[in-house]
Amino acid sequence: MLLLELGPTEYLHSLEIQNTIVDRKLSRRGPDVLVLLEHPPTVTLGTRGKLSSLAMSEADLAARGVALHRVNRGGEATYHGPGQLVGYPMVDLRTLKLSVRDYVYKLEETVLVALQQFGVRGFRQAGKVGVWTEATDKIASIGVRVQNRITSHGFSLNVDLNVDTTVFTVCCGSPGTRMVSLNELLRDPVSPAKVRRVVANSFATVFGVVLRPCSLEQALKGSE
Repeated sequence: MLLLELGPTEYLHSLEIQNTIVDRKLSRRGPDVLVLLEHPPTVTLGTRGKLSSLAMSEADLAARGVALHRVNRGGEATYHGPGQLVGYPMVDLRTLKLSVRDYVYKLEETVLVALQQFGVRGFRQAGKVGVWTEATDKIASIGVRVQNRITSHGFSLNVDLNVDTTVFTVCCGSPGTRMVSLNELLRDPVSPAKVRRVVANSFATVFGVVLRPCSLEQALKGSE
C-alpha cells in the first residue's frame, strides 16, 4: 500500500487527488493509497449535514477565511484546519475482506492505537462514529464514501488546533460537544511530524498492510 504525505493542501485539491485515485482503482485497480495531510481552515458538510449545523452564516465563514464545501462523504459538519492531521485512505474493501462497518471500526481503532502511544485513553461511544476522550470531548472524526467497494474521504485527528471549532459548527450535530486536541491532554506537546509517523504505523498495524512512501505522481498513476 502506498503512503502519500503532503503538506498543507487546499480541500478541493485534495478532493481532486482522491477522485483521480478512486477512478484509477475503479478502472484498473492498482495499489491502495493512504494520504496524510493538513487543510487550511475549512468546514465540510457531509451527506447528513445541514446549514443548521453551522454556527454562523456562509458569509461570516468566508469573512473569517474559512472555506465551506458540501461533500459526498457520510456524516455532518466537520471543521478542518492547521493543527489537525487528516487521513484519506483509498482502499479496496474486497481485497481487505472488510465490510463498511468493519472498515469504519478499524479507522477508529487506528486512532485509538495511536493515542495509546502517547498515553492518552480514547474510546468509542455507542451510536456515534469517531473517537472521544471525554463524554463531550471529541478528538477524531470519521466520514467515508464507498463506491463499488472503493473508499475515499476518511478521518481527522486533532493534534494542536488553535481555534474553538464550536464557533464555526455544531460538532456532530450535538450542541455541547467540543473538539479537543491531543496536545491539550499531554504534559509535553508532540510535533505534527511525530503524530503522522505514529498514525501511519498504527494504520499499518490495524489494517495489516505495509506502507511504502510514494510521490503524488506514483499515487495517481498507481506505480510502485
